[in-house]
Amino acid sequence: MKATTKLTKEQVTPKEVLSGRDLMHWRQERGIPRSLFCKMADFSERKMATIEKAPRIPKTSARPITETMRLIKALQELAGDRQALKDWLQTPNPAFDKATPLGLIKDGKTDLLWEMVHQLRQGTFA
Repeated sequence: MKATTKLTKEQVTPKEVLSGRDLMHWRQERGIPRSLFCKMADFSERKMATIEKAPRIPKTSARPITETMRLIKALQELAGDRQALKDWLQTPNPAFDKATPLGLIKDGKTDLLWEMVHQLRQGTFA
């Protein structure tokens, strides 16, 4: 049985991810390779490897990790298929003027992805 840990003010990542190992397992359970998560969170793979070995998610990394996890959850909810999400993230999309969703993330335009998520949830995406 896994021991539970209370969140503190320094620990702001989602409840299921308290340590680097938790993050690694969360990512692997969803079929998200480290390289893709790093691109989405704007981390180097070396930094991510260090985070994944940490007993607690560093406070300075918590925000991008949390934001990335939430976006992955929302997009996977809509895509349904792990491989479909990975392919979709890297494919030019006419809804985004042929930019890739991953390119939007790198350019700091995740608001466009969140807008799409919201519209799809509401059934209004056209």
